Amino acid sequence: MPNKSQLAPLTIFIASLAMISLSSISLAADAPWRLNEALGLSDGLSLSGSQRLRFENIVDNVQPGTSPNDQVLAIRTILNAQYRKGGFSSQLEFIDARQELADSDSVLGNSTVDSLDILQANIGHTFGAANNTAVRIGRFSEDWGSRRLMARNRFRNTINSFDGVVVHHQGSNDSEIRFMASQVVNRLPTDKLSLLDNENELDDSNSAQRFYGIHASLPNLSSRFSTELYFYALREKDTAEVNTRNRQLNTAGFRLRSAPSANAYDFEVETVVQTGERRSSTSPSNTTDLDNRAFFQYLMLGYSFDIPSRLRVMLEFDYASGDSDPLDRNNERFDSLFGPTTFEFGVVGLYNPFSRSNLATPGLRAEMTPWKNINLMASYRHFWLAEEKDSWGRTGLRDTSGDSDSYLGQHLELRVRWDVLPGNLRVETGAIFLQAKNLSDKNTEYFYAGTTFTF
Repeated sequence: MPNKSQLAPLTIFIASLAMISLSSISLAADAPWRLNEALGLSDGLSLSGSQRLRFENIVDNVQPGTSPNDQVLAIRTILNAQYRKGGFSSQLEFIDARQELADSDSVLGNSTVDSLDILQANIGHTFGAANNTAVRIGRFSEDWGSRRLMARNRFRNTINSFDGVVVHHQGSNDSEIRFMASQVVNRLPTDKLSLLDNENELDDSNSAQRFYGIHASLPNLSSRFSTELYFYALREKDTAEVNTRNRQLNTAGFRLRSAPSANAYDFEVETVVQTGERRSSTSPSNTTDLDNRAFFQYLMLGYSFDIPSRLRVMLEFDYASGDSDPLDRNNERFDSLFGPTTFEFGVVGLYNPFSRSNLATPGLRAEMTPWKNINLMASYRHFWLAEEKDSWGRTGLRDTSGDSDSYLGQHLELRVRWDVLPGNLRVETGAIFLQAKNLSDKNTEYFYAGTTFTF
């Protein structure tokens, strides 16, 4: 039996052999190779998965109290088994997310490590004359809407999941309504030494964090754009095992967007209002409740050029409210709940200074496919604090006097994706160059490169 220090090299070796075998099979095939077909599974049973290796390196990290120069090899393996028969369905999905090479004082946390755990485990059934209502009970992981508040993480090494019930109802005119009532699954362990050693502890959920949501997608409400309406409720309460901020947050919003098309403009608008209350800290002895009133706004105008490379340019603007006075009984800092930030503010991993809180950021993004199966993306942004007395994203850096300038700096993000074997093997590499100002004067350089094969 290999020890823990041997597990990552063993995983890499097996992954390399699999990629070589996959390449030899897929090069001669017209369609992606699938494990399910190779095993000859039928009668409702399917088996699929993915394996990803990604090396990250950062120089001059702005995160205080952590290694300024660090590296990590993030390894993620997913295996998904499903069974469908008639209206019945069941699912069991495993995740094994590990790290190697990180420094002892790395910024690394349980957003990178979740050793061999259950990501999804549920049973379901479809109802209705047209089987247009699906119910799943158990553990699940899903993307909702724009993914800014509820999502199944893609770039991040670990993935959000929830225990409870989720309902999808497909209505007329392609409309859809979703509902969920759940408890948040907490990834374990949480202490740094255990994470560095890739120690295994089963994730769990409890009544300390309950999450509810309803989302309506109305694509044909207007001929010019699609409409989404939603409401989320987060209910937290300290238990003997878990200390929380006792967030009682109500988050309501809408999203309007038009689909991109060649030689035409498209747009997206998303507006979110957040009310409720929360404690000022997670200390079990703290009984100070803060009134929560926060706001988020996203605006995007895009244009798709009618050229072979399918160049698309987008002008974006994000505003997430911050707390104007740290000494009063109000909190105006927007909470992004369970939404990732990778697709807007740069990839997360060793580089993760920005969150969807206390931020005003305009940006310019361009994507194109100049060669077959090769996609390029560049994003350039400037960042300001929405409120000068509140903290900067995930860094915790702040000037409570408000005397520092609100400007945080600028960054350039570059990314290349190459689908070597479309549907099976992808190579991706990227870099971010951050020139920070005021709260930090560092020039951060971040680089990553990785491969993902899907089977």
